[in-house]
Amino acid sequence: MMAADHRRGVTLEADGSPSSLLMRVCGALEKSLEVGEVRFARERAEGQPNDYRAVIQFHVGAHLFDWFFNGRRGYRAHFWADYQCGLRFNDQLIDALRSILETRIQDAVVGRELDDRFEDIGAARIARSFLINSLVPYLSKVWLCTKRIRLNGGTEWLPTGVLGPRILLGSDGSSWAAPHRDEDAAWLDIKGAFLGRAGVYQPKTPLERAKKLQATGEA
Repeated sequence: MMAADHRRGVTLEADGSPSSLLMRVCGALEKSLEVGEVRFARERAEGQPNDYRAVIQFHVGAHLFDWFFNGRRGYRAHFWADYQCGLRFNDQLIDALRSILETRIQDAVVGRELDDRFEDIGAARIARSFLINSLVPYLSKVWLCTKRIRLNGGTEWLPTGVLGPRILLGSDGSSWAAPHRDEDAAWLDIKGAFLGRAGVYQPKTPLERAKKLQATGEA
Protein backbone atom coordinates (compact mmCIF):
# COMPACT_ATOMS: atom_id res chain seq x y z
CA MET A 1 0.00 0.00 0.00
CA MET A 2 2.74 2.46 1.03
CA ALA A 3 4.60 2.03 -2.25
CA ALA A 4 1.52 2.35 -4.44
CA ASP A 5 -0.16 5.26 -2.60
CA HIS A 6 2.21 6.89 -0.11
CA ARG A 7 -0.26 9.43 1.30
CA ARG A 8 -2.93 6.82 1.90
CA GLY A 9 -0.38 4.44 3.40
CA VAL A 10 0.91 7.08 5.82
CA THR A 11 -2.65 7.89 6.91
CA LEU A 12 -3.44 4.25 7.56
CA GLU A 13 -0.23 3.76 9.54
CA ALA A 14 -1.19 6.71 11.76
CA ASP A 15 -4.70 5.48 12.56
CA GLY A 16 -5.51 4.72 16.16
CA SER A 17 -6.38 1.82 18.43
CA PRO A 18 -9.25 -0.66 18.04
CA SER A 19 -11.13 1.17 20.81
CA SER A 20 -10.72 4.43 18.90
CA LEU A 21 -12.11 2.75 15.80
CA LEU A 22 -15.13 1.49 17.73
CA MET A 23 -15.78 4.99 19.03
CA ARG A 24 -15.53 6.52 15.57
CA VAL A 25 -17.94 4.00 14.02
CA CYS A 26 -20.40 4.54 16.87
CA GLY A 27 -20.06 8.28 16.34
CA ALA A 28 -20.83 7.87 12.65
CA LEU A 29 -24.02 5.96 13.46
CA GLU A 30 -25.07 8.61 15.99
CA LYS A 31 -24.47 11.40 13.47
CA SER A 32 -26.46 9.56 10.79
CA LEU A 33 -29.33 9.09 13.23
CA GLU A 34 -29.29 12.80 14.05
CA VAL A 35 -29.63 13.83 10.41
CA GLY A 36 -32.12 11.07 9.50
CA GLU A 37 -29.81 9.30 7.05
CA VAL A 38 -29.79 5.76 8.51
CA ARG A 39 -31.44 3.20 6.25
CA PHE A 40 -33.52 0.58 8.07
CA ALA A 41 -35.03 -2.55 6.53
CA ARG A 42 -36.55 -5.95 7.24
CA GLU A 43 -35.04 -8.55 4.92
CA ARG A 44 -36.94 -11.78 4.20
CA ALA A 45 -35.10 -15.11 4.46
CA GLU A 46 -34.75 -17.29 1.37
CA GLY A 47 -37.26 -20.13 1.49
CA GLN A 48 -38.71 -18.90 4.79
CA PRO A 49 -41.24 -16.13 3.97
CA ASN A 50 -42.08 -15.50 7.63
CA ASP A 51 -38.48 -15.08 8.81
CA TYR A 52 -36.81 -11.66 8.72
CA ARG A 53 -33.61 -10.00 9.81
CA ALA A 54 -32.70 -6.40 10.49
CA VAL A 55 -30.61 -4.41 8.02
CA ILE A 56 -29.08 -1.09 9.05
CA GLN A 57 -26.97 1.03 6.70
CA PHE A 58 -25.14 4.26 7.54
CA HIS A 59 -22.52 6.61 6.16
CA VAL A 60 -19.01 6.61 7.67
CA GLY A 61 -17.01 8.69 5.19
CA ALA A 62 -13.97 7.82 3.07
CA HIS A 63 -11.30 8.01 5.78
CA LEU A 64 -13.14 5.93 8.39
CA PHE A 65 -14.12 3.40 5.71
CA ASP A 66 -10.45 2.98 4.75
CA TRP A 67 -9.34 2.67 8.37
CA PHE A 68 -12.09 0.16 9.13
CA PHE A 69 -11.24 -2.22 6.30
CA ASN A 70 -7.54 -1.62 5.66
CA GLY A 71 -5.92 -0.30 8.84
CA ARG A 72 -3.42 -2.40 10.79
CA ARG A 73 -5.85 -2.37 13.72
CA GLY A 74 -9.01 -2.36 11.64
CA TYR A 75 -11.87 -4.82 11.35
CA ARG A 76 -10.27 -7.20 8.86
CA ALA A 77 -6.90 -7.00 10.63
CA HIS A 78 -8.48 -8.66 13.65
CA PHE A 79 -9.57 -11.63 11.53
CA TRP A 80 -6.17 -11.85 9.82
CA ALA A 81 -4.49 -12.07 13.23
CA ASP A 82 -6.86 -14.85 14.29
CA TYR A 83 -10.45 -15.62 13.33
CA GLN A 84 -11.45 -15.82 17.01
CA CYS A 85 -9.99 -12.35 17.57
CA GLY A 86 -12.08 -11.16 14.62
CA LEU A 87 -15.23 -12.70 16.05
CA ARG A 88 -14.65 -10.98 19.39
CA PHE A 89 -14.12 -7.60 17.74
CA ASN A 90 -17.25 -8.07 15.61
CA ASP A 91 -19.24 -8.90 18.76
CA GLN A 92 -17.96 -5.77 20.53
CA LEU A 93 -18.89 -3.61 17.56
CA ILE A 94 -22.39 -5.06 17.18
CA ASP A 95 -23.02 -4.74 20.91
CA ALA A 96 -21.97 -1.08 20.88
CA LEU A 97 -24.05 -0.22 17.81
CA ARG A 98 -27.08 -2.05 19.20
CA SER A 99 -26.83 -0.07 22.43
CA ILE A 100 -26.97 3.17 20.45
CA LEU A 101 -30.07 2.06 18.56
CA GLU A 102 -31.72 0.89 21.78
CA THR A 103 -31.37 4.32 23.38
CA ARG A 104 -31.56 6.70 20.40
CA ILE A 105 -34.55 5.59 18.33
CA GLN A 106 -38.29 5.61 18.99
CA ASP A 107 -40.46 2.52 19.51
CA ALA A 108 -40.60 2.10 15.73
CA VAL A 109 -38.83 3.53 12.68
CA VAL A 110 -39.88 4.00 9.08
CA GLY A 111 -37.97 1.69 6.78
CA ARG A 112 -38.28 -0.66 3.83
CA GLU A 113 -39.34 -4.25 3.29
CA LEU A 114 -36.87 -6.35 1.27
CA ASP A 115 -37.44 -9.70 -0.36
CA ASP A 116 -34.96 -12.59 -0.30
CA ARG A 117 -33.06 -11.06 -3.26
CA PHE A 118 -32.59 -7.77 -1.39
CA GLU A 119 -35.14 -6.05 -3.64
CA ASP A 120 -37.38 -3.36 -2.20
CA ILE A 121 -41.04 -4.38 -2.01
CA GLY A 122 -42.49 -1.47 -0.06
CA ALA A 123 -42.46 0.72 3.00
CA ALA A 124 -42.44 -0.84 6.46
CA ARG A 125 -42.88 0.29 10.02
CA ILE A 126 -40.11 -1.52 11.89
CA ALA A 127 -40.30 -2.01 15.64
CA ARG A 128 -37.27 -1.13 17.72
CA SER A 129 -37.73 -4.43 19.55
CA PHE A 130 -37.35 -6.31 16.24
CA LEU A 131 -34.10 -4.48 15.47
CA ILE A 132 -32.65 -5.15 18.91
CA ASN A 133 -33.72 -8.82 18.94
CA SER A 134 -32.21 -9.36 15.49
CA LEU A 135 -28.87 -7.75 16.39
CA VAL A 136 -27.53 -10.71 18.36
CA PRO A 137 -23.78 -9.98 18.54
CA TYR A 138 -22.44 -13.44 17.64
CA LEU A 139 -24.92 -13.90 14.77
CA SER A 140 -24.79 -10.36 13.35
CA LYS A 141 -22.16 -8.92 11.03
CA VAL A 142 -20.75 -5.69 9.68
CA TRP A 143 -19.47 -5.25 6.14
CA LEU A 144 -19.19 -2.71 3.38
CA CYS A 145 -22.51 -1.66 1.90
CA THR A 146 -22.77 -3.00 -1.64
CA LYS A 147 -26.44 -2.27 -2.31
CA ARG A 148 -27.73 0.88 -0.63
CA ILE A 149 -31.39 1.19 0.30
CA ARG A 150 -33.01 4.40 -0.92
CA LEU A 151 -34.95 6.36 1.69
CA ASN A 152 -38.02 6.65 -0.53
CA GLY A 153 -37.90 3.18 -2.05
CA GLY A 154 -35.68 1.07 -4.24
CA THR A 155 -32.02 0.17 -3.99
CA GLU A 156 -28.83 1.23 -5.75
CA TRP A 157 -25.52 -0.53 -6.31
CA LEU A 158 -22.42 1.14 -4.92
CA PRO A 159 -18.96 0.80 -6.50
CA THR A 160 -16.90 -2.06 -5.06
CA GLY A 161 -13.81 0.12 -4.69
CA VAL A 162 -11.43 -2.84 -4.92
CA LEU A 163 -9.52 -2.04 -8.10
CA GLY A 164 -6.76 0.10 -6.53
CA PRO A 165 -3.63 -0.83 -4.53
CA ARG A 166 -3.62 -4.04 -2.52
CA ILE A 167 -2.47 -4.76 1.03
CA LEU A 168 0.77 -6.78 1.13
CA LEU A 169 0.41 -9.35 3.89
CA GLY A 170 3.87 -10.85 4.09
CA SER A 171 7.20 -11.56 2.43
CA ASP A 172 5.66 -14.36 0.37
CA GLY A 173 3.88 -11.77 -1.79
CA SER A 174 0.36 -12.63 -0.63
CA SER A 175 -2.07 -9.73 -0.64
CA TRP A 176 -5.66 -8.65 -0.06
CA ALA A 177 -7.82 -6.26 -1.99
CA ALA A 178 -8.02 -2.91 -0.16
CA PRO A 179 -11.55 -1.51 -0.57
CA HIS A 180 -11.59 2.26 -1.00
CA ARG A 181 -14.64 4.43 -1.57
CA ASP A 182 -15.31 8.06 -2.39
CA GLU A 183 -17.00 10.03 0.39
CA ASP A 184 -20.59 9.54 -0.82
CA ALA A 185 -20.23 5.78 -1.31
CA ALA A 186 -18.46 5.05 2.00
CA TRP A 187 -21.24 3.25 3.87
CA LEU A 188 -21.35 0.30 6.25
CA ASP A 189 -24.01 -2.40 6.29
CA ILE A 190 -25.13 -4.26 9.42
CA LYS A 191 -27.13 -7.46 9.06
CA GLY A 192 -28.72 -9.06 12.09
CA ALA A 193 -29.82 -12.63 12.65
CA PHE A 194 -32.99 -13.97 11.07
CA LEU A 195 -35.89 -14.29 13.50
CA GLY A 196 -38.38 -17.11 13.01
CA ARG A 197 -40.18 -20.03 14.58
CA ALA A 198 -36.89 -21.92 14.83
CA GLY A 199 -35.30 -19.06 16.78
CA VAL A 200 -32.44 -16.86 15.61
CA TYR A 201 -30.00 -17.96 12.91
CA GLN A 202 -27.79 -17.07 9.94
CA PRO A 203 -27.63 -19.14 6.71
CA LYS A 204 -23.82 -18.91 6.88
CA THR A 205 -22.39 -19.70 10.31
CA PRO A 206 -20.28 -16.96 11.94
CA LEU A 207 -17.39 -19.43 12.22
CA GLU A 208 -17.46 -20.14 8.49
CA ARG A 209 -17.46 -16.42 7.70
CA ALA A 210 -14.67 -15.71 10.18
CA LYS A 211 -12.38 -18.40 8.77
CA LYS A 212 -12.99 -17.14 5.22
CA LEU A 213 -12.14 -13.60 6.32
CA GLN A 214 -8.92 -14.83 7.92
CA ALA A 215 -7.92 -16.70 4.77
CA THR A 216 -9.01 -14.26 2.04
CA GLY A 217 -10.02 -10.94 3.59
CA GLU A 218 -13.45 -11.39 2.03
CA ALA A 219 -16.76 -12.21 3.68
